[in-house]
Amino acid sequence: MELSQKKEFVKWLLKSVSFKRREAYWILNYLLNHDMILNNVRFVQKSDETPRGLLMVDVFHDEPGLLLKKGKHFFDDPEQIFHEIRMNWREALFLEILFKDANQHVLYLSVLEDNPYAPWSESVDEDFLEELEGFLLEEERQYRIRYLEASIDRALEEEDKESFFNLLAELQELQKENNFS
Repeated sequence: MELSQKKEFVKWLLKSVSFKRREAYWILNYLLNHDMILNNVRFVQKSDETPRGLLMVDVFHDEPGLLLKKGKHFFDDPEQIFHEIRMNWREALFLEILFKDANQHVLYLSVLEDNPYAPWSESVDEDFLEELEGFLLEEERQYRIRYLEASIDRALEEEDKESFFNLLAELQELQKENNFS
């Protein structure tokens, strides 16, 4: 994950999310201004299943506003959390941010990493995976159709008959495949 992506996301969080605890802003600003520490931050889900996980929560969730898990111990004192981050900056910090409609925000999804201690693939049911695969295949097919249509238009503009007929045949084949599925 690129540091620049993380910085952009943290800046967006600071401007856009209403956290339960004001100390969340202090910690995020600290991370933003310390590249070495931010490099060791992994944005994940289920931070409580990691060896060193920090949870920050917005006002729309019921969970505690700020909670650090280190080993088997949990800390909710912001000063203790800040001290832990500052003193152990070389260690990976798994940061979970709970905020309203998180899965609809591209910046969040761009920095979200699979939690190595709780891989999402182990908790997703088969029906969802099949549905997702079908969706992705259809998106790929629709993209291919748009690409072929644009290429056909270009071949017409350039009066390239050979390319036009080849592309048209490919488009018709793709549309025929769709009628059989």
